[in-house]
Amino acid sequence: MSSLRLLLVQVLLLLLLVELGWTLVSDEEWAQYKAKYNKHYKYKDNFHRAIYDRRVQVIADHNQRYSQGLEAFKMGISQYSDTDQSTLYSYRTSITPPTEEVTKGVKEPANYKHYDEITGGIDWRDYGYISEVGNQGTQCLSCWAFSSSGVIEAHLAKKNGKLVPLSPKHFVDCVPYPNQGCNLGWVSIAFNYVRQFGTATKASFPYQPKKDECHWDPKNSAGTIRGHVTLTEGDEKELAEVVYNIGPVAVSIDHLHEEFDLYFGGILKIPSCGSTKDDLTHSVLVVGFGTHPKWGDYWLIKNSFGTSWGESGYFKLARNANNMCGVATLPQYPLV
Repeated sequence: MSSLRLLLVQVLLLLLLVELGWTLVSDEEWAQYKAKYNKHYKYKDNFHRAIYDRRVQVIADHNQRYSQGLEAFKMGISQYSDTDQSTLYSYRTSITPPTEEVTKGVKEPANYKHYDEITGGIDWRDYGYISEVGNQGTQCLSCWAFSSSGVIEAHLAKKNGKLVPLSPKHFVDCVPYPNQGCNLGWVSIAFNYVRQFGTATKASFPYQPKKDECHWDPKNSAGTIRGHVTLTEGDEKELAEVVYNIGPVAVSIDHLHEEFDLYFGGILKIPSCGSTKDDLTHSVLVVGFGTHPKWGDYWLIKNSFGTSWGESGYFKLARNANNMCGVATLPQYPLV
């Protein structure tokens, strides 16, 4: 039985148990969860409660193994704990990944260290180049706008010595097709837009999880880019070199897995993750990397699920683990 069919059977069984009043989660606990994350279900309350109820048990079972040192990451409750994210993608128009040639001839900065020369790791948050974690919302697939604005603002901050948070909402409203606002998009399309029209500050375009009409005057631009670089597909050593020597890199991953929804800290490993371009569903920002004494190498990644998810909005993903979840499949950064 496929994992999707098994999940459906489990949810149907739990729906029956909910109807019969046989649940792990009390009415009070369910009400508290919905209030905390501002959830309102007029017709599908029992459906989402069934998912939540099952995941409470999944979390408990997993964390028992984590406490015994058998798992590299722990799980916890988040705004996604009552939602199967794959259903959000099932009815969205598919956007084919753009054809991106590997960028050649990029000049290496002074004192560039190659992979074998790098000891330890790096965390660009320590340099003041990374803005606060945002929250795209559970119904707006605008991750591409957050990673695009995040990587551009980081490189501009590194160049100018001052961090000016940029606006994901500007990108949601204004970056044209094939990007589709809250219905997915690609970082490179946003890069091309900024090269031509510039970008707005976060303060001037506050985020809302919806797409509105574009109202933008390039004269108000807070910055622009000269172009962007696409790294070699699947080369984690090259990705680490660039992150270490040049700065954060926007990447896309396969995130439609329960382990990702429930991640709460540690080094994430998902054996069923895909790594082809067609598997990529979620855009995020690599801000560093390091090595854990027991669990090995990891990427340090900024997400856009708010600070109550993961490690205050960040996650560590297994590095040098056969391109885990496609982290090195389509890495890109802007030229500023």
